Amino acid sequence: MVEPAASDRPPAVRILRQVGDPFEAESMESGTPAEEPTHVAVLHRLFYESSVDLGGLVRIDGRTYICTRAGWRVLTGSMAP
Repeated sequence: MVEPAASDRPPAVRILRQVGDPFEAESMESGTPAEEPTHVAVLHRLFYESSVDLGGLVRIDGRTYICTRAGWRVLTGSMAP
């Protein structure tokens, strides 16, 4: 049996924190925006379903994102939990 390609598998999604400190989220607004189309789609869905709000953290396929007023930002290095 042939294993499906990585792009054929749904992303591994884990909500690390539903809401967080709005001031922390504000400080992250200048960070790198989420750009992976499949990740962005998942992140937007979680926000619009009210599963995650400002300051919330979501890990998708090993990459951690924070919800800010300016949009989803990638947490890198020591900032990622």
